[in-house]
Amino acid sequence: MILALAYTYSQDNRRKKVNFFIVQLEAKWLPWAMLVAALVLGGPYAMMYQGTGIIAAHLYDFLTRLYPIFGGGMNYIQTPKIITQWFGGEVKRAQSKGFGTSFAPQAQQATRPSNGFSTAFSSPWSSRGQGHRLGGD
Repeated sequence: MILALAYTYSQDNRRKKVNFFIVQLEAKWLPWAMLVAALVLGGPYAMMYQGTGIIAAHLYDFLTRLYPIFGGGMNYIQTPKIITQWFGGEVKRAQSKGFGTSFAPQAQQATRPSNGFSTAFSSPWSSRGQGHRLGGD
């Protein structure tokens, strides 16, 4: 099922360059290069076994991302609530509109200025004063 992970990575990072043994190629070709390597090193049975990873990853990607977003359908594979609570849900930042795609800004974290408080684990910078964060108000 390593090919399922490679396929998912390649779909999310299509234009990135990756190295496969001594060959540099675009990430979109990585699972197919791995499939050919499985054919050469393990034979046709190993290639078919590894190919199930690509099929599973493609079906998962289609049913959870492509069809609900671009096809207007519903997401047939829902993540269990307990998993979403444990690991945090994915925040939908991109929204498809008639004139293009809009992106929601990232949430700003509340920043507190340093008060110059020192502990036993001090550094040379701890006695330099309060300091000011660049780009803030």
